Amino acid sequence: MKSKIALLSALSLLIILSCSKSSDTASDTDFGVEPNDPETAANLIIESDKIICEFCDGFGAIIETYETQIFVGGLNKIWIFERNGLSISLVQEIGLSGLLELNSITANNDELLLGLNNEFGDGSIHRYRKIGSDWEFEQIYEIGRSLDNFGNDIDLSSDYMVVGASAPWSNSINEGNLDAGSIHIFSRSGEDWNLNQDFNAQDSFADDRFGTDVLIWENIILVGGLSIPLHAYQLENNTWSLLRIEENMVPADLARDVNTVLYYSEQFGLQSFRVNGDGSFEMLNVNPVPIEGGSIQFGGDNISMSNGYALFRFLGGDQVYLLKLTDTTWELETSFNPAMETQFEYSGIKLTPDLALIAGNNRTNSTFYLFFEDY
Repeated sequence: MKSKIALLSALSLLIILSCSKSSDTASDTDFGVEPNDPETAANLIIESDKIICEFCDGFGAIIETYETQIFVGGLNKIWIFERNGLSISLVQEIGLSGLLELNSITANNDELLLGLNNEFGDGSIHRYRKIGSDWEFEQIYEIGRSLDNFGNDIDLSSDYMVVGASAPWSNSINEGNLDAGSIHIFSRSGEDWNLNQDFNAQDSFADDRFGTDVLIWENIILVGGLSIPLHAYQLENNTWSLLRIEENMVPADLARDVNTVLYYSEQFGLQSFRVNGDGSFEMLNVNPVPIEGGSIQFGGDNISMSNGYALFRFLGGDQVYLLKLTDTTWELETSFNPAMETQFEYSGIKLTPDLALIAGNNRTNSTFYLFFEDY
């Protein structure tokens, strides 16, 4: 196990923030993004090992990291924290209008991509770019399809962006293939992205939700859904094409660390494989992990991986599990229960090279937490 990071002292340092940096431009409001509201930080408390947010609806439902920054998503807001050693500070907030809900957060190469849904389930991606120390709004991407849930999952490589459009989970229309889902591949053009190709699942049906999870690296794209086998795509001569369909893999959640993939299957539980240079799969072993809630939350990020470790949570479970990969086998390393409350429900998770970030809330009140666990 990696060495622990020393805590500041026996007494936690409480920092109650009453203001934060405002950096959204006036043009954001035109696209449904509200300027920052410094007063909303009054209920935010930062300690050495956790962040507490009172009445911050959905705080921690989605977590992303980039360099020294931590992005914490709520229902209608993103909080951006800077972490330097044991020092944590709120550096920016991005507020969303009441007509938009946060669907996903992806940060890479000085780009911040927010997948958003309007009240009807129509999706869009709002792109921000890091200018100095601030993230500034730049552009919106959308495909203009009703109830598409475009942006429910986003992944980037150096030259391509793949976007899932799985249809919103709040709708189950089951008319034709309306909820079958799709993926959309963009190619980089300077500092912009251009829509390049679109794919639907082979033999798709309504409620397949193809595109719920997407992964991309080098010349491989992997796509999962609700009830659809894993689809693998390969890039050749600047064109993506279907490589194969893994009929025995029906992943409900996908995560990747370099070329190692860990996924959850309703039928078989946690499964894992490595992707070789030729696109072939090498299956890995996963020792059984207790299933407390019996399932995962579809459409959520329930697995996070980093440096041969994986963080995993179950729906309704009172623990979060850390797995370690040794050679070709995943073993249970430890488990976390930082809240130690029976009414506590864990939500977003994120694994970094030195920390397990675990969010959740007490079901009896409106207090939300983001815990920092060493491993």
